[in-house]
Amino acid sequence: MLHSFDGVSALDNKAASGFDLEPPDEGLAAGNGYVVNFVNVTGQIHSTSGSLLVKPFFLNTFFQESPTANTSDPRVFYDAASGRWIATILEYAFDSTTGLLSESHVDVATSRSSDPRGQFRIFRVDTTNPDHAGCPCLADYPILGVDKDNVYVSTNEFDKTLSHFNGAQLYAISKSELAFGASAPHVVGYQNLSVAGVSGYHVQPANSYGPAGVEYLMSSLDPNGTFDNRLAVWALTDTGAVTRGGTPTLSVRVISSEAYAAPPNAQTPVGLCTGNLCGSAGTPTTGVVASDFDAMQEIQYINGNLVGALDTAVTVPGDSGSRAGIAWFVVHPQVTGSSLSSQTRVTRQGYVAQSGEYLLYPHINMTQNGAMAMTFGFGGPATYLSAGYATAPSGKPFGAIRTAAAGVAPDNGFTATATFGGVGRWGDYSNGQIIPGTNSVWLATQYIPNTGDGNANWGNRIFELDLSQ
Repeated sequence: MLHSFDGVSALDNKAASGFDLEPPDEGLAAGNGYVVNFVNVTGQIHSTSGSLLVKPFFLNTFFQESPTANTSDPRVFYDAASGRWIATILEYAFDSTTGLLSESHVDVATSRSSDPRGQFRIFRVDTTNPDHAGCPCLADYPILGVDKDNVYVSTNEFDKTLSHFNGAQLYAISKSELAFGASAPHVVGYQNLSVAGVSGYHVQPANSYGPAGVEYLMSSLDPNGTFDNRLAVWALTDTGAVTRGGTPTLSVRVISSEAYAAPPNAQTPVGLCTGNLCGSAGTPTTGVVASDFDAMQEIQYINGNLVGALDTAVTVPGDSGSRAGIAWFVVHPQVTGSSLSSQTRVTRQGYVAQSGEYLLYPHINMTQNGAMAMTFGFGGPATYLSAGYATAPSGKPFGAIRTAAAGVAPDNGFTATATFGGVGRWGDYSNGQIIPGTNSVWLATQYIPNTGDGNANWGNRIFELDLSQ
């Protein structure tokens, strides 16, 4: 491990925003000597040695939103090709009379230089979509992808009651126009994506380190929330068409994979919420932490391959029951003309699991030499929520689970109390980024570094690995 230090915590978030929240959704970008960490509504900037360069700041201010605006799900990425930092966040509002959703948009921030401490331009993608079923709609869980031509934002659209799902939406935005400050960059939208007869969900655009012209995306397929052994691979061809005012062609193909299943929630040590959200006497927490779903997490395209991972139910031989583990995939996509061909297939795959522990919210990266690193949170009945990782040499399986930062206290967060449902919200994703031209990868995931402020005690660990060997 080359470097390791703490990023944004619940205490930082409270100081910057003035309120407590969960879960600690993890945004991380690294490059040009900087590490940028965006977690829910708070950001901070470090040097690669871990020195704090910009103290925690409120993301509503950064994205030029009202201090009272509802914001969520930040992402950030350093695009070495353009020397720009690119970040996204969701904003949404409710009608004060009906209580129904009234609008949503995704903010796309692009730096004016390669220094993330400088100025950013903000471009807003209107995701209200009043012409869709049940809209105005919520663009939940925006996902960021970048290639040589465009910036991509994928969302999961819910109607104004937040009870009906319309499917994934995809927006392709000209990267060069964003980088050079165009007031109205070209945007192409793909609406209500579907595959194999069901709505697309968590369609992940790749952070791409390949040649221009094709952008790949990937998603899992488990329409009943039980189990599946298929993946959906998507391709946008002629990606340069966006800047020219044209429309790239979108195709999708279903391929076979190893089996995966909806993971069980994690059982960790019980805690005590003592803050103002939990009553004067305090309220016990259950120690149960959400593992959520077996949806694909953030993906990468490098060395001609797509690399991705997701949470899955696993049974470790000799263990006392089903746990949350990780399924990972290396997919080799092939395009013929403007469509994915039948040669698109999984070339490598496997599982990462550990007896007695639950692994949560994986993020995976491959470096230039084909080695891989994966980060995730983990915990168990006798293990405080911790930050973990595993590595795989080129062409080989992942090795033993290692600890990047050990948790030091139980989950004291308000969402794990009976009043708020008794299932703690623990991130929705981890994150990471390679440094192009090297075998270095930066990773970040959640853990519990302290007892917090009474309402929440999440933190996150940022660390750099050298995968040269």
